Amino acid sequence: MPSIWCALRTFASHAKEMGGQPLTSPQFFLKPWAALAQPPVGCEMMLPMHLDEVHHEVELVLKLDEEITLSQIAVGLDLTDRVTQEIAKSEGMPWTQSKSFANSAIVGNFVEPPVGLAHLRLELAVNGEPRQEASIGEMSFTPLDLLSSLSHWAPLEKGDLLFCGTPSGIGPLARGDHVQARLLREDGTALSELDLILV
Repeated sequence: MPSIWCALRTFASHAKEMGGQPLTSPQFFLKPWAALAQPPVGCEMMLPMHLDEVHHEVELVLKLDEEITLSQIAVGLDLTDRVTQEIAKSEGMPWTQSKSFANSAIVGNFVEPPVGLAHLRLELAVNGEPRQEASIGEMSFTPLDLLSSLSHWAPLEKGDLLFCGTPSGIGPLARGDHVQARLLREDGTALSELDLILV
């Protein structure tokens, strides 16, 4: 079964937003495959009943082929139970619970990657209000650098996904929110998108 790998603090602005410093080398965590959701545009997305609020993190997602190289890309949402995460961090404990609930890894349509990824842009809006926007070129490590670093030690396989980290602007989501996320070309046309209502 494939794995969902997630890079953290890949945008310096987000590292500072979270009270940390940019990393000097890539670091990763995992989400279970069962956390993955690939909803059609315009659908409703259920949050687990034990959650009252989660935080959005829009990201570039890479999909690997049988050669363990990049085959496709998409926009993704890494949802976080921030309260649970902060409690775990304060106690020096792992924060798996805050990242691994059902539908916490949401991915839009996959497409073949264009030549070069640095010019692509991420954007996310909630109820029509812009929340996050950044160029992939602003990342501290390129997406391919992240993949290369991960491949040195991780048991990667065909179908694995790599969430490449989020820019600044993270914030809360609640049931009833309309969430729109897009991965854009330099000219503003959408390569991959998410459009969903949280319930």
